[in-house]
This record gives sequence, structure tokens and C-alpha cells, in this order.
Amino acid sequence: MSLFIGLLGAICLIVTMTDFLITTVGTNDSSPIAIRVARTAFRLFRQLPDTDIKHKIIGPLVVTTVATWWILGVNLSWAMIFYGITGSVVDQSSGLPASPVGFISHVGHLLSTVGGGTTSPATSSISLLGVVVGVNGMVVLTLGVSFVVTTTQTVVHGRKLLLYLHAAEDDNILLLKDLAGLTAELNAAPFALFFSHQDQEMRVPERLTEVLAHRLDDAETDWAHLARALPYFRQYSGPDVSSKLQEWLRDFSARHMP
Repeated sequence: MSLFIGLLGAICLIVTMTDFLITTVGTNDSSPIAIRVARTAFRLFRQLPDTDIKHKIIGPLVVTTVATWWILGVNLSWAMIFYGITGSVVDQSSGLPASPVGFISHVGHLLSTVGGGTTSPATSSISLLGVVVGVNGMVVLTLGVSFVVTTTQTVVHGRKLLLYLHAAEDDNILLLKDLAGLTAELNAAPFALFFSHQDQEMRVPERLTEVLAHRLDDAETDWAHLARALPYFRQYSGPDVSSKLQEWLRDFSARHMP
């Protein structure tokens, strides 16, 4: 039974870290599990009363939920791996094998690299495995911080573009260039779409949809091509680009839409 739990832990670790690396390091909108966690959290938080506070906190809450999934996934996976190795972790005071909670606590201290736990590795080999856990924790911390910074920078860039959007509305080429740059950034950091703002004019998904929908009939510029490049846009099955844009907005607007 212990061996089975250990193997299950190894599989869960591979799944969790694959999702983590693809989401944080990938330069496209691929995200096997995290995006589903984010969308579920976003739909739940969107049910909150439509106040300024909701629009300020919904993005950070979604990112925190995703981070919690990664941290718990890595912690529990390593705990199962250690549990699958008989007698790998012992209680420091009694010398007896650690309890399931003790395994989780032991891995938590290794991942955070703070030490000071009430358990210890039983052998030098297990101690070396603990070093691997510590390195794993540093990778998660480093790339996690980078992920948050990239996401918030994309949000800021999007809002910056919205601030001078009206000034560029008469120059389609300049506007297309700016929106194409923002679209590329959103594909690299799609979780920026879950951030909102108390000012409706500063909400990126809403304003992007408004600008693109207003120009889809422009025969001189292929705005539809830009719309199709939006993150996850290809998942929608509406009859035309305009209806797909509305479906896309329905998923990423912090306002509860019917």
C-alpha cells in the first residue's frame, strides 16, 4: 500500500510541476490545469456584489487560488513520495515513524527551506532526497514570483494602452500595432485577463472587445485576425467573429453577465 501511495505521489508531482512550468514559463496560453482552476475561481468570485472592492481584488484572489493549487499539489505529492518509503521520516522526540500529518509538515519545511520541524530524515539517502525537495521549492518560489510580476506588468501595460486609446482611434495602423503588442503579451500572460478595475474604462477585456467589435467591418484592416489571436479565442464556436468576441467577453468580464 505504501509503495502504491509513493508511486501515486510521483505521478501527481509530475502532473503538478508540468502544469506549473507550462503556465509560468510558457510563452503561449497553454495551461493544462491552472487555467481551469483560475476560471472556476473567477466564476465564483464574480458572484460577489458588483462593487469597487470586487473589481480591485478579483484578480489577486484568482492568482492566489492558482498558487494555492500549485503549493498544495507539490506539498502533498512529495509527502506521498516520502510516505511510500517505509520509515523514511521519524519523529525527533520519540524516534517513531512520522504520522501522515508529520510527513506533510516535514515536506512543508523542506519546500520553504526554513527548517525547524519536529521530524527528521531517517537515513542519509532520505536526507539527500530532502535536498531535491528544497531545490524544487526554490524553483516554485522563483518562477512563481516571476509569473506574478509578468502578469501584473501585462495588466499595467494594458491599462496604459487604454489611457491613450482615444488619441489613437483615428490612426488604425498605430492602433493595430499597439493592440497587437498587447494581444501578444496577453497570450504570454493570459492570467492578466482575470484582473479588473473599478473604472469601467480601464477594464482590459471589456475595452478590447469594444474596440475590436467596432472595427470588424473595416475592410481596409484585418481586425478579425487580431481578434482570433486573443487568448483562448479559438475555443469558442460562435457563427462569426463578433459572436465569439461576446462569448470571450462573457468568460473574462468581472461583471456577472447572463
